[in-house]
Amino acid sequence: MDKDPAATPPPGPMPPDGPGERRQANGRTAAGRRTGDARNDGVDGDATRETLHTANAVLRARLEEAEETIRAIQQGAVDAFVLEEMGRHKIYTLEGPDRPYRVFVEQMQQGVATLHGDGTVVYGNRRLAEMLKVPHESFIGKPMRDFVAAADRSRYDDLLDQGRARSGRAEVRLRPSDGAEFPVYLTLSQLPGESVPLIGLFVTDLTVQKAHEALAAAQEALREADRRKNEFLAMLAHELRNPLAPIRNAAGILRRAAGDPQTVETICSMLERQIGFMVRLVDDLLDVSRITRNRIELRRERLELATALEQAVEAVRPLSRKARHRVTVSLPSAPVYLDADPVRMTQVFTNLLDNACKYMAPGGQVRLSAEVVPAQGDAPGEVVVRVRDEGIGIPAEQLSRIFEMFAQVDTSLERTNAGLGIGLSLVNSLVELHGGKVEAHSEGPGHGSEFVVRLPTVAANGAVKRAQEGERTMKRYRMLVVDDNRDSAESLALLLKLTGHDTRTALDGEAAIREAAENQPDVVLLDIGMPKLNGYDACRRIRSEPWGRDMILIAQTGWGQDDDRRRTEEAGFDGHVVKPVDPDDLIRMVTRLSTARRPEAQG
Repeated sequence: MDKDPAATPPPGPMPPDGPGERRQANGRTAAGRRTGDARNDGVDGDATRETLHTANAVLRARLEEAEETIRAIQQGAVDAFVLEEMGRHKIYTLEGPDRPYRVFVEQMQQGVATLHGDGTVVYGNRRLAEMLKVPHESFIGKPMRDFVAAADRSRYDDLLDQGRARSGRAEVRLRPSDGAEFPVYLTLSQLPGESVPLIGLFVTDLTVQKAHEALAAAQEALREADRRKNEFLAMLAHELRNPLAPIRNAAGILRRAAGDPQTVETICSMLERQIGFMVRLVDDLLDVSRITRNRIELRRERLELATALEQAVEAVRPLSRKARHRVTVSLPSAPVYLDADPVRMTQVFTNLLDNACKYMAPGGQVRLSAEVVPAQGDAPGEVVVRVRDEGIGIPAEQLSRIFEMFAQVDTSLERTNAGLGIGLSLVNSLVELHGGKVEAHSEGPGHGSEFVVRLPTVAANGAVKRAQEGERTMKRYRMLVVDDNRDSAESLALLLKLTGHDTRTALDGEAAIREAAENQPDVVLLDIGMPKLNGYDACRRIRSEPWGRDMILIAQTGWGQDDDRRRTEEAGFDGHVVKPVDPDDLIRMVTRLSTARRPEAQG
């Protein structure tokens, strides 16, 4: 049988010699051994009988050994044999019954190993060596446990116990020689028919599978986000159209009933409500943007809790009266103080009360209560505020996501009070910014809801109330309103004129500078985005003139982020108001700025 010599041993370890087992042939007398050295060159008739007898014995022994080797080869009991030739040894491999199995194991894409009962690696294929990033021969004889991540070793120990008994499977992380842990699925099974306990190990690399799972999860999250975005945009369009319809109707009514004071008063009240609704929508959207980008600024001060709760109750009173809701309030007898932003804290409780009224049938009751939890040990004191309603309730599966952006409990067409699904997300974010926590509880649809707000308290010592601004005598101002939207400029100028001020208008930045230079008003309201010359540059040009240095310049714009306010301040503006402008707030700002400037003018 012709075989090519191989330079390496067979794939698996060679079993020991024994009866009925394969054995390695000793090549010293194997087939093919050169026997020329046995010739009796130089032996003559003078050789002794003893020398001939010795040579004959050696040849006979070598012949028997060669015949034994041939028989082993014919019976398939030899994997390889060693041939000594010219002082060198060569290993010849032979096909055995298990060779196809060994080749198959070596070609597998899974790691395969045979473990001793104590977990030591007896055999491992090359794929396992590649996984562990070690030379193939170096991990033989080492505990497989050494290659398991430290956090998963107890799980591996349990799995090894299962493998000794019968079989076990589990997911763990392996730690190869470079330290880069990766997930695998291990299968351990007891190997039958062995004289010593052995365990078969299969190792499946889960790296690609985990990456696919993560990608699938990310894609699903993107689809869900896209779905929510579409729902939000549809709801936003719906919510913005709602107030626009009565506003358009109001314009037609005023055109026909301008001489009826009662009708005009009714229409004006309706317009204020609808515009206020639109402003709140936009403000909520801006707040969401600020919080998402960590750009919201809290103006903290020592705040009495009762003040924020009273203002929140007052804010929802029109809604609760319309629906005949009863709002009961139960507060601690002693004042409770917070280190909080008064505006934001009022916003938190207003949103919660507003939700309670929106999603409750007429005649229901809202219970607002607060209780103090004293400080204990290292734990600071806190106040627990509860808002309990008798409304539609929250399904159990939605409780976990009720504070997510754009989450909606009632999405039916029949609902009468809608929203954008951002109010509770704002509540959660604002409470967390104050170091607190908010929770939602409900026994399910039709059983109402309870929102619990926990906030840290501060000591009452040194608590001060904000000084109330005294009433000031109304002053008449000369005002220039600048806006490239003619309707916006003329309507604001008319409104300010009706409140007693002298007003003029300009429709671009260059016209604003000419008008300001000619009439030198007390106040200039400048839009930012305008043709010919934007509001920033117009402000700088006015400030550069001697007549414009003490003029009150206020930016009026639809941009209200912190960056926008910083840019207007850097350009030289004294104030910044966001459209639509509330005339009362505007006059209070002008009065405050004018009062602050008066001492400078006197100096």
